[in-house]
Order: sequence, then C-alpha cells, then structure tokens
Amino acid sequence: MPKAKANRGGLKMISCPRCGKRFFSETNVLQHMNQPTGTCRFASWHEECSRSFSQARCPPSDNSVPCSSINRPPHFPSADSNAYQDWDLNPPSPEVHETEDFTMDAPEEVIPLVPGKFVEVYEGSSEEWQFASWLLRSRLSLTAIDSLLALDIGIPLSFRTGKQLRARAEVLPSGPAWLCEEMEPESPTKHPVRLFYRQPLECLQSLLSHPLLTPHISFVPRKVWTSSARVCRIYDEWLSGDRAWEIQDALPRDATVLGVVLSSDKTNISVMTGNRVAHPVLISLANIDASIRSKTSLHGYLLLALLPIPKFVHKTTRVRGLLQDRLIHQALNWVLTPLKTAATVGIMMSDPAGNLRYCYTPLASWIADTPEECLIAATSPKASPITTATSKNFGDPFHHPPRTSSITLSAIQRACAEQDPFDYKNFIKVIRALRLNGVVEPVWKGWPLSEPSDFITPEPLHHFHRFSWDHDTRWCILATGAAEFDYRFSLLQTLVGYRAFEDGISKLKQVTGRDHRAIQCYIVGVIAGSVPRRFLTAIRSLMDFRYLAQAPMFTDDSLTELASALQDFYDNKDAITAAGARKDSWEIPKLELLQSIVPSIRLSGAVMQWSADPTEHAHVQEIKVPARAGNNRDYYNQIARHLDRAEKCLRFDIATYMESKRGEEDLRVDEIEGNETEQDKEHEPDEEEFPTDHLAATRSPINYFTIADALVRGCIPNAPRPYRTFSTATTAFHLSTKPSLRLSVDEVAAVFNLPDLRAAISEYLHRLESGMPHRVSGVRSQQDHQLPFDRLQIWCKVRVQQMRYHSRQTPDTLQTLRAFHPSTVNPHGLYDAAIVNADPDSDWPQRGLEGHSVVQLRMIFRPLHSELLAAYVQRFDVVAQQGNTNNRNAGTGMYLVRQAVRSNGSRIGDVLPITLIRSPAHLIPHFGKEAHSRLTSQTSYELSSDFWLNKYWSKEFYYALSSSSR
Repeated sequence: MPKAKANRGGLKMISCPRCGKRFFSETNVLQHMNQPTGTCRFASWHEECSRSFSQARCPPSDNSVPCSSINRPPHFPSADSNAYQDWDLNPPSPEVHETEDFTMDAPEEVIPLVPGKFVEVYEGSSEEWQFASWLLRSRLSLTAIDSLLALDIGIPLSFRTGKQLRARAEVLPSGPAWLCEEMEPESPTKHPVRLFYRQPLECLQSLLSHPLLTPHISFVPRKVWTSSARVCRIYDEWLSGDRAWEIQDALPRDATVLGVVLSSDKTNISVMTGNRVAHPVLISLANIDASIRSKTSLHGYLLLALLPIPKFVHKTTRVRGLLQDRLIHQALNWVLTPLKTAATVGIMMSDPAGNLRYCYTPLASWIADTPEECLIAATSPKASPITTATSKNFGDPFHHPPRTSSITLSAIQRACAEQDPFDYKNFIKVIRALRLNGVVEPVWKGWPLSEPSDFITPEPLHHFHRFSWDHDTRWCILATGAAEFDYRFSLLQTLVGYRAFEDGISKLKQVTGRDHRAIQCYIVGVIAGSVPRRFLTAIRSLMDFRYLAQAPMFTDDSLTELASALQDFYDNKDAITAAGARKDSWEIPKLELLQSIVPSIRLSGAVMQWSADPTEHAHVQEIKVPARAGNNRDYYNQIARHLDRAEKCLRFDIATYMESKRGEEDLRVDEIEGNETEQDKEHEPDEEEFPTDHLAATRSPINYFTIADALVRGCIPNAPRPYRTFSTATTAFHLSTKPSLRLSVDEVAAVFNLPDLRAAISEYLHRLESGMPHRVSGVRSQQDHQLPFDRLQIWCKVRVQQMRYHSRQTPDTLQTLRAFHPSTVNPHGLYDAAIVNADPDSDWPQRGLEGHSVVQLRMIFRPLHSELLAAYVQRFDVVAQQGNTNNRNAGTGMYLVRQAVRSNGSRIGDVLPITLIRSPAHLIPHFGKEAHSRLTSQTSYELSSDFWLNKYWSKEFYYALSSSSR
C-alpha cells in the first residue's frame, strides 16, 4: 500500500497572499499560484490592470505627472535633441537620460536573474541539477520519470519521484506568469473558449533584463550615411528607418521608444491524424539587433498568447469564418490592451543597465503570412492589407496609396451603419462589397503611432520564397514542359551542402522553405535557352528583386536598383501570358505586396529582420515539442505548464553560469593582484562589465581566419608544417592533416588524366623563381621538365571561408571545393569551379569578376618535403555578348563561359598557388533549346563546353558578381 501523506489530517497553516486560501506548505501555495487556469492569477492580474487604467484616467497623485502633461507635452525633441541622433558610419554611443515620473503603474515585477539569489534556491549539486534539468525539459511522463529514478544511476538525488522533482522546480524563480481567461463569444460554440496568455509588459521587461541580450539592445533612433556629406542613407535595423525617427519626434523629450514586434500564425500540433491546430502569438523587441533576435536559441521571441480556435455551431460556413475572425481580434484586444495604454501614456521600465526609462510601446512590426495579414488588417483576401489596391489592381506596375487605419475604420463604420453587425448573413453581403472581413473592433484600433500600412511589414519566407514556388516555378514548368524541366534539374551537379534534385521538381510534395530557396538557386540557368528571351527576363528580374531585397542593409542607391529590378518584371510580364504560362488575370496578392517593399525598407529597415523563419522555428520549441510531450488532451494547458518549467530551468542555468564565471574571475584576479602595477590597475575593466565577456550571445562558427592568424603568430607550436589552415586578406583555407593520396608525378598525371601536369608544375616553379605573376595561360616556356621532386601529396577537397559581403568582419559559412579523380562512382571525376585572382591589383568581392578568372579545380597537391601548396586548374573564358559592355547575357543576367582549349582541342590548364583562389563558384551547362538526351548528372559537365556562371547559387556570390555592374 502506498504511504499515507504526512500532512493528512494536519492544519493548513499557510495562506495564499492573493486569495487567502489556506494550504499545508509553501510548495502547495506556489503550485496554486502558478496554475494557468486558476482564478487567483486572473483576479490578481485583473485588479492590477484595472488599477493601472484607473490611475491613467484619474487626477494626478503626488507621485505622478498629470495626464494633461502627458497628452500635451510641453516640448518635443528638436533636430539637435539628444533623444535621437543623426549618425555617420561610426556614431558615438548613445546617452542614457534620466526620466520623469509615470502615470501608469509598472508591470508586475519579473524576478531578475540575480545569480546569488538563484543559487540559494536550489542547494543540490551541479550534477544533480544537470540531471534534474534534463528531466524537467524532457518529454518523459511522470510514470517514466518514476521508473528512471527507481534505478541506481550513481548520482545522489534529493528527490525520488517526478512529483517531488516538479515540486522543487516550482520553487525556482519564474518569468512572466501564464494566465487563463474564459471568453464569451458572440455565438455558441461546441466547447468553452479559453484564452491562455501572459502580460505583454512583463514579457518586454523579461527581454530587457535578459543578460544574453543586454549588449545587443539599442534605444536611440539614428540616421546613418555612407559619408560625411550625408548624401546617401543606409538602412539596416528598425531604428535606422524613418518610422522610428518620426515616432521619437512625436514623443516627449527623453522618452524611449520600444518597438513591439508581434508574430501570429496557425501551426499544426498533431502528427498525421487528429487535426489539432494552435494559434500562437509571439512577442519581441525591435530594439534588439536583428541578427540576435533571429537566433532561436537565444529566445528572442517569447510566446505571448495561445489564441482560441473554437468550433462555432452556426450552420453557415461564411458566418463561422466571420465569428472566428471577430473572436481572434477580441482575444488580441484583451491581451494587448496594456501595450496600447503604454503607447498612449508611457510606462516606466528598467533597461539592461538598471536605469529607469520612460517607455512608449508603438507596434513596430506584425510578422505574418498573407492570410494572417488580411486577418490582422481586417480586410478580405480580395484586398491588399497594406494599400488600397483590390484584386483587380494586384498586377498594376505602381505602388497604390497606403491603407491607413482611418480608411479601414471608415469602411467598418459605413458597413455597421448599413446593416446590423449581428445580422451575420446580411452583414456579410455588405462587407463583401467593401472588401472587409467582418471584424468590427480591430486590434490596432486606438494604438497610437501604429498604422497597419506601417507595421504590416514584408515577410520574406512567404512573400519571396513561397511566391517563387507557387508562381515562378509553375510558369517555368508550363513554358518548358514538365519532362524537359525535370530532366534539366536532374543533370545539375551541386556543391557540398546544397540540395540536388535527381528526379526533378515538378512532382515534389510537401515542399519546405529550404526547398524553395534551393530551387531559386538554379531555375534561371535551367530554363535558359528553352523559353523566349522576354519570358526569361521576367523570371530573372523577379529573382534579382528577391536576392537584392534579402540584403542585410541598403543604401539609397541599392533601393533604386531594387525598384528597377521590379520594374523590369512588369515591363516583361506580358511574355509570361504570351507563353501560355499565365492567364490574363494577375490577381496575385503577393505580387502586389512586392510594391511595398522599397517604402517599407525606408520606413522600417531591412526586410530580412521581419522574416517568419525564426518564428516558425520558435513554433517547434514553444508549441509542438511541449504539446507532443503531453497526453494529447487539453493542449494549451500542458503547453503553458511545460514552458513554465522550461523557462525556470533556463533562467536557473544562465544564473548559475554567471555565478560560476564570477567565481572564476574573482579567483583569477586574486592570483594576479599581488603582481600588477598601479598602471595596470588604471586600465582595469569595470566590474559590472565582466559577465558579458563570458556570455557569448551566439555560438561562433569556425573562423579559419582566426586559426590561421594564431598559427602564424606561433600560438600552436606543434602544428604540422606547412600549416593546413592559412588565409589571405579575402579567403581562408583548411586542408586535412593527412592527404588523400601519395603518388609520383607521373602516377598522378595518369590518375587525374592530366597529361601536361609535369610541364605545368615546371612552369609554375619557373614563375616562382622569376617572380612572374601567375595566370592560367597554358604557356610552356620551359623545355626541360625535370622537377626537384618526384612524389606528391594529394588532397581531394579543401574547405574555403570568406568574409560576408555586407559585414567584412563576420566570417561566412564554410564551403567545400572538391577535386575527386575518376572512379567507379564518378567515372569522369568530380571537379568544382572556383574564382581565382588574375590581376594583383583587383579586389574580390568589391570589383566582382573584373581581374579574376573562372576555373575548374582539377587537383590540390603539395610536393613532398616542400612548403608549397598548389592547385592545378583549367580555365574558362567569358563569351562576349553583343550590345552589353559588361558581357552579361541580357536574358539571364549571368556570364556565359566556355572551356578554354588549344588548337588541338586539349583544355588549357596551369598550376597556381592555392592562395589565389578567392571563392567557390557554380556552373550550369548551357543546354540550349533542348538538353541532349544522352547526358547524365555524371557526364553533363564533362561533355558540355558552354556554361552559365550561376550567380544565384549563393547570396554572397550574387552580391559579389552584381557589385561590378553597380
């Protein structure tokens, strides 16, 4: 029999501080207060919220500023105000200003990550905590945890059951609390409607207090210029756009702008069967650097609410859709009202440094797909959520006027005047003509400084990549023919890490965003020659527009180029209709939304910061994993419980990590304290700053530039020579410690089918001795081909790394160049293309292909007992294009290259230092009108002579090749 509980029959001595209910222990009280569905939490929040609103409306007290002084501030920031700055490329650090008192109460205090306080809560060993943390975050049920704890695992534990473990977890300080609200919909539903949510102001304060995000939060709007002449603006983060500047200009002096970022979208919970769907709302801050906010591992997006998805009993489908839309806005209004109030009267919040700031919370961006954008904007799918365009105008080649809140609210008011909103069937007839979705009280109504045309920002995942799959790809399949289209895709050889489509793409099902991007890398080169030139120009223009729009920063000049690319599509889109790939109608909502991208960049910065990629990944961790860890019942309740435990563990992990680093730092300081001089003490860092030195905001990728520099400086004394990791100013290289082959020169020439290898090596050595520049000319000036060595070490691949085009101090992802000799798997070998330097004065990537050559990497070698590392390459020549001074093909926008051959038909090749390689490259065979039926993926590159230099295979490569034409 199970043991009777020790406290059974005892007195309940401890009361809940909120509702007064009595319990046996503090643990029971904590569990009661943390119940998401409990009325205790709801009543407490509701009382605080009501008190906040009453204080915002009531006469001022001794500790508050009158509401009149908030609504009509005595002064606004002037052009030279310190509230925001006009910056050059290297702006000064912003100042932190003292703030005034406030009229709205600060949100309920979120327990800060104070290491000492956290460590006192959990007194177990570090090994015990690691095990307990893993159990709390796992998908194991309580029964499975009990079975595991019954085993002898060799770790002394202070808990023996899953309930005891979770009870201990309840004691850990938590983040924003989960609340539950029972909602009353307009029409009966099959089940009760419950809204799970957290206070948005608490979530924002939690983000502001996050120690990993502290170095990456900014508060001052700025204007950045390319030069001190202030002629050309730069747009990157939200604070660099015009909208943040205008919002700051409309607020009282010394007020702080907190740009609220929201994201909502439905996501499937159940797998295969069940048809269970969740509708999460995420929240973040536009003040956080976009590169940090997009890292899902840093939890830059917090789950704010789980919107209800009820099943209405009404018989009419259209009416049920209207009721669901209204309920969504009703729930959002309930959750987001504190943010509206803070955006109206301001609120005091603590910044990462602990200073109080007088903050306003305008809506910076709402990240959503196209149907969700129409839902938020209260428009029908037949109207644009951003502009006044309707479905008949979606194909217009110009930007329509913005759809402001006054326009939509006037249409709603007119509809309500013509018909009762609760007479659903007749009301639907009225709103259909007005292009509305039936929502009467939109969530953005009454939200100051927040226009739907401004905060509904372009979303690359759906507006770019999904649009490309749904339309561009279908047009190309219809124009080329499905069989020919698939056959061409199957002939491509891709680089390491890039997807290959061995069976084509026309029959793909359940295509992901990664597949959309992979197809975009090749589609222009694949269809070249098989479609009319203007059709090809239209597809290429759209692809140029997407690639240019995904840049992390823009200038006024690049925005002009971006608009020009879109205009090129409109100038040639009739060719798509003429080819039979599209009907006369251009009712494509995403096409009309492309017209808003350039204005949005000027207002809100680069569009990539509003991509749904991080929010879609957040749905997995915040929704799907917790839901699938439960018992498939009452999903929302179990998600809230799981996230509450996981967040407690995460906060405790961060705090203990900070505490351990603090102890290590104190110990190190104590050891060197006696030996340091007074001059050393003057340059000591601030004690408050040391934790950020140990907290890496992101996991740094392998940086071969740093490793190569350390080798040169002798920091790794036992490294084999020549160093296998080395770098130039633009490119870093890494070879494996052990080579793939060790053969004689003649054996290598036979294995790799390079009959002139010995002569090429002899010419290479002659150029080294005479100091001549290295070029792939095929000239053999040496008659005697005797070499001072006979054996070679061969590598079949080399890893290459470059710096990012828009951030010259940030290393890009690693790329692998292959040079595999013929084998049974690859009868013709496998040789990747590369860009090599041909002019010492040329600069990659700033000058593009100018001063560089396209080559095929055939072999990587090192003479035995030598320091030389070299590569045998074969050259491609750029085919001149009539009418184009830059030699780019007018249809594809790419270079057409041809194998360089001698008069006897043999290919021209030479040996170069491996350090002359600047970048990997990708080639697509020029198939012509119809690809040869005997080609295969193994022979297509060896039997073809003309290739397209595919600039779309990588965005960094695209920017490099496009730079020379700007």
